Amino acid sequence: MKNQHSRIPGLLQSDLYVGKMAVEILSKNERSAGLGRYSYWGNDSISDGALGTSQDDDIIDFIEEDEESLQPKLDLHPWKILIADDDSNVHDTTLLALSGVKIHGRPLEFIHAYSAKEARAVISANPDIALVLLDVVMETVDAGLKLVNIIRNEMALTNLRIVLRTGQPGYAPEQQVSEEFAIDGYTTKSKLTRSLLISVLNDTLANCHNNPDLPN
Repeated sequence: MKNQHSRIPGLLQSDLYVGKMAVEILSKNERSAGLGRYSYWGNDSISDGALGTSQDDDIIDFIEEDEESLQPKLDLHPWKILIADDDSNVHDTTLLALSGVKIHGRPLEFIHAYSAKEARAVISANPDIALVLLDVVMETVDAGLKLVNIIRNEMALTNLRIVLRTGQPGYAPEQQVSEEFAIDGYTTKSKLTRSLLISVLNDTLANCHNNPDLPN
């Protein structure tokens, strides 16, 4: 019988040799390589699989996922903040400074009032307000301070956070106001930067974040 040359140079194979190898494969349950796959020859059946895999190819291996991806994504309720100031520019600059900012992982929602009287009505209509950025000088030089007393005493809102922002600290000195009024923060408009405002909100809303009984 004439030998036939393989397509791979240097290798010779005969019909007899091929038949012999087939018998040995059947008897030894070895794998016969094909193009990109193998066939496992068993006593009773033949199974296919990818080259280089083990006999347990029907076992599924699950890829481990990060714990964060397994956590349900909560729809975080925004902090509702009232801006009470008679200057519309203060409203605009506050929105610009806090655009896209999140406090303790939660977005911000703003409500606007342009007088102490209007602010009182807004607070009454929105019991879920978490914080008030309150101007001192509005209808009168002490309109904001009077509203603080109304919020704490008449409306009995002890958990509502109040941060005073004044452009005229002479009418409401920080030390005196902090001692006499139940406020949670004090800032002057001339020194209030974006980073300082964010820091004030972070500090003031920290207790609200940790206590579910507080607003928001």
